[in-house]
Amino acid sequence: MTEAKLTRATIVATAITLADESGLDALSMRRIADRLDVGAMSLYRHIPNKDSLLAAMTDEVSRRNAYPPADGRNWTWRDRVRIAAEIDWRLYQEHPWVLFTFAVPRYNFGEHSLIVLAWLVEGFGELGVDAREATRMSLSVWSYIAGVALQEVSARLLEQKDTDTDERSGLTALLDGDPRWPVPAALECLNGTRDLDLLDPAHLLDTGLAALCDGFEARARR
Repeated sequence: MTEAKLTRATIVATAITLADESGLDALSMRRIADRLDVGAMSLYRHIPNKDSLLAAMTDEVSRRNAYPPADGRNWTWRDRVRIAAEIDWRLYQEHPWVLFTFAVPRYNFGEHSLIVLAWLVEGFGELGVDAREATRMSLSVWSYIAGVALQEVSARLLEQKDTDTDERSGLTALLDGDPRWPVPAALECLNGTRDLDLLDPAHLLDTGLAALCDGFEARARR
């Protein structure tokens, strides 16, 4: 690519691809420039610094994974929570680094992140709560989805670093009936049950969001 044809959108798209391939630790202006076959200094005419780049990448991922228009769909607020979970879960599998940039205030809540937030807030309005409470509910949903996704994404990232992935966790060993340490009394009923749904992120996501939504509904009634 010639420097004359270089654009901000091209730089951001290339940065996203590199972050997907190698993570944020490996992302640099030099690597982006090498991938685009341009001089590194030419990038700074479009993106002033790496903080601006990460903010632009995060908002672009939000734009690419926008929630669908609700007009004419007759979705309930619970439907919106389910749709948000499906879209965000897929987003975190495709772009695991976004889990970290969404958690940093100076990178999150760009233009498109605010649009998807408004989509959830609008749904929670059906509960009769004001925008402030609906925003709290929306952020709670996002935090829960991100927290569960982090478990799965972290395991994948650690696998790439050649760590020992065969070692069972203490809870897995307990569920297998082969505890490593004395079992606390409150957990004795789990010993040997092989109830691996407790460790399945997808199952945890569904059941946890259902419980969260039940709490929202009870809170709104009060």
